[in-house]
Amino acid sequence: MGRPKLWGTIGLLLLGAAALADEGSYAAEFLTVGVGARAAAMGEAAVAIAEDATAAYWNPAGLMGVPAYAFAAQHADLFQSGGGAVLTRGLAQYNFLNLVLPFRDQERLAISWVRLSVDEIPRVTFQDDNGDGILGTYRDRNGNGRKDPGEYYVDTPTVAETFSNSDNALLISWARPIGSRLSIGVTGKWIRQSVFTYSGIGVGLDLGARYALSKHVVLGLSLQDLFGTRIRWNTPARPGFVLPTNPRLGAGIRLPFRRLLTLTLAADLDGRRTVQRTAEESPSRWHAGMELTLLRVASLRVGYDAGAVTAGAGFRIPIQRAVFEVDYAFMSHPDLGDVQRLSLVGGF
Repeated sequence: MGRPKLWGTIGLLLLGAAALADEGSYAAEFLTVGVGARAAAMGEAAVAIAEDATAAYWNPAGLMGVPAYAFAAQHADLFQSGGGAVLTRGLAQYNFLNLVLPFRDQERLAISWVRLSVDEIPRVTFQDDNGDGILGTYRDRNGNGRKDPGEYYVDTPTVAETFSNSDNALLISWARPIGSRLSIGVTGKWIRQSVFTYSGIGVGLDLGARYALSKHVVLGLSLQDLFGTRIRWNTPARPGFVLPTNPRLGAGIRLPFRRLLTLTLAADLDGRRTVQRTAEESPSRWHAGMELTLLRVASLRVGYDAGAVTAGAGFRIPIQRAVFEVDYAFMSHPDLGDVQRLSLVGGF
């Protein structure tokens, strides 16, 4: 593909995304959680160093670092309710699955699926115990017309049914090299969110670039949610909030010490200010991580994720021409519980 045709194609993608994103509302916040246990353990500093199948999310230009075929699968239980036990089921399940394929001459194409779900949410109704024809009657002791703490229901609350809340996104990514040091990529997103009987659909677009300064130093730039990512709901209520464009700039350094050890350092500057976890904590845009790999097989990782410390490990398994890696990450939250993430990536 010649360069004029290439940039013409990208231009059409941008115009299409801008037109589609003009309608709708309500941000697809679940797409800000991140994917991959390796990235999570390194504080989500992944824009420059993601060069496996998870690059479809972090920076599509990084897909040029994978072999001809690659895949990634992840599962995470969010907001643990098992008292801190390992791998207990959380209140929400977060999953990622994708496949990377060769496309034309030296290009890559990836298809990804992201899902966040909360199951068995109770819908509570009341029995009309006092027979006044009003469900949810309570003892209004102070007579102010609203239910205050300590004012109990006269009617008995009951669970009428349970329902699920699910957020899904289909990502289609494309990447290609431009010269020997620069690669670019595009990710288009189709999003569907559902809560009880309501649902919303929207689209978004990410752009990415990755540049190798040297054999050991690489820079990355990702423009997530270009033009904003919006959801149009099947309800008259249309909140005016939209997930804004988020530029992320990253750098990575890989330092091999012969065949024994490899040290990887990474840092990202996130354009989207992180929500505070505690009253004392200041919002932060910084992510940083360190990975120490022994004999190209076992890795230990630690990171700083916008004010929180993260950690994890990975184990690399080569099988003939294929390479598989099992990764684990642990992140803590002072109010919502610990988050543990498992992922499997491979290339062949």
